[in-house]
Amino acid sequence: MPVSPQKYQQAVALLHQGQYDKGIEQLLALQRVDPRDPNVANALGKGYAETGRYEQAIYQVEKCLALNPNDHVAAGNLIHMMGLAGKKKESIARAEQLLPRFRGSPQFVLVTGAAYAAIGRYMDAKKLLDHFLANIGIDPIMVQYTGTIYLNLGMLRESVETYRRTVAMMPGDSTALGLLAGTLNYAPWADPAESLEIHKAFGRAIAAGRAPVDPLSFPNDPDPDRKIRVALISPDFRGHPVSRFVEAIFRHYDRAKVHLTGIYMYPNDDAVTKELSELCDQWRTIRTSKPGIIAGVVSETRPDVLVELSGLTANSPLFSMSPRLAPVQVSAIGYPHTTGMTDIDYRIVDSRTDPPGIADRFAVERLARIDPCFLCYTPRQMPPVGPGKAAENGWVTFGSFNKITKYTDEAFALWSRILERSPGSRLLIKTAALDCEDVMEQMKRRLEAVGIARDRVDLAGVQDRPEDHLAMYNRIDIALDTFPYNGTTTTCEALLMGVPVIGLEGTTHAGRVGVSLLHAAGMSEYLASTPEEYVEKAVALAARSGELGTLRPQIRQRLLASALCDGPAYAARWQGAVRSMWQDWCARKRGI
Repeated sequence: MPVSPQKYQQAVALLHQGQYDKGIEQLLALQRVDPRDPNVANALGKGYAETGRYEQAIYQVEKCLALNPNDHVAAGNLIHMMGLAGKKKESIARAEQLLPRFRGSPQFVLVTGAAYAAIGRYMDAKKLLDHFLANIGIDPIMVQYTGTIYLNLGMLRESVETYRRTVAMMPGDSTALGLLAGTLNYAPWADPAESLEIHKAFGRAIAAGRAPVDPLSFPNDPDPDRKIRVALISPDFRGHPVSRFVEAIFRHYDRAKVHLTGIYMYPNDDAVTKELSELCDQWRTIRTSKPGIIAGVVSETRPDVLVELSGLTANSPLFSMSPRLAPVQVSAIGYPHTTGMTDIDYRIVDSRTDPPGIADRFAVERLARIDPCFLCYTPRQMPPVGPGKAAENGWVTFGSFNKITKYTDEAFALWSRILERSPGSRLLIKTAALDCEDVMEQMKRRLEAVGIARDRVDLAGVQDRPEDHLAMYNRIDIALDTFPYNGTTTTCEALLMGVPVIGLEGTTHAGRVGVSLLHAAGMSEYLASTPEEYVEKAVALAARSGELGTLRPQIRQRLLASALCDGPAYAARWQGAVRSMWQDWCARKRGI
């Protein structure tokens, strides 16, 4: 018996509304009526995926594809869901089986490219996209994703130009504008005024076509001194760098004054997720990126203050925060620039990352400064601090463990001067993208272009366990920070493992995070204000190679005793800033 179209639409509508259990129940009833309906199977796959039941999702989408072998949407969903289930290599094998059938489908090609990228096969992804664009047609989303592949290959200029092309192809598209704005944070040549305007354009695109919500229209009780409801929303409450900097808030907030809700929006959980979920008053998990579903969950938590922790990065909740969802909306921790959104009222920074007066001109939000540092680092693993390699090897090893997007030719040029003036020294670069042989070869060519010979460089990719990653710091003697986008987690990790970090003071938030971290850690002696001083400090420290081993345990001790790791004090400052934001809203609400 054929499935009733009306009942099918009712079931799908329930999924769209976030009523997953009811929707899935109705779809299963329809599947019993007609087990061979491919649309029901595909809808069930989506419903299961958006509730984290990936094995059931895969089963249903495979069934849909068996019933309708030419369904390119189901084929793309299948590869995506296999990735969500952690079957990354299996998803590529299945994609390659299906590729001859769906090579002309931009959606399927994009999903397959993303599957390649997920395991570091960036060149395979690029070849696939290039083939489509050259032989099938120009698809703006595919051009856009090519920009992302360039970025992951460390090809910053090509990425920026590709994103500019995408913005021209899709004027007013929030995703295209967000990708361009976010990528300009890495570019040494970026114009601050233009970057601000692109962020503002992103903000306008997010708000376009949506009726604004007056922050004073919320019915929240405007008592400035009552216990306030604060919700933190992020896709990064997991084994992600952001979790290292948000943990102090979860652990040390004042439960008598704040009701804290964590809203986690990501397909998978891990041990960190479980730990954070047990530290707050309320926890909600969202497996979908649909703004309507996210808005509904946030509304149910009834926040006075909603704090997002991602900015213009992957899986960000920003797309759901206009129209606004709370009386006070804040951006913090995860992004080094303005959101460009007038619906975000505040951004939490400090006086070193964003000097008063100067930085305020480049922010749409009001800047709330919590000094001495807008961050607090909570180590999770602490392997023993090794002696370093200088004494054993007879030479100094410089190193950097940052994302490939942060490695600029301008930084490499200074590193070349440092190596040249430090006899016998070597350079170790570790970044996830180096698991790809093509990326490794390209990195070697970039270093050679600034005079760093291949035989003076060691390159490394991902370590499977966090403790193995941290232990890699025992292979370097001096860390060199990247610029104009500084390291954050990597700087904290290096100091934790006893490795001094040479930093260069920049002009943007991204380029001044190192200033804030080193000052907060009590190690500003490693901070340079000019490129020349950066070279001099690195060379002078290398000349003291005999002392580096004894410095290492001292550096860890200084870090752990510093403001940068003082969780209770940080949580109190952070909570005070949020309270001030709430009091300001209350005053306006009461017409004071």
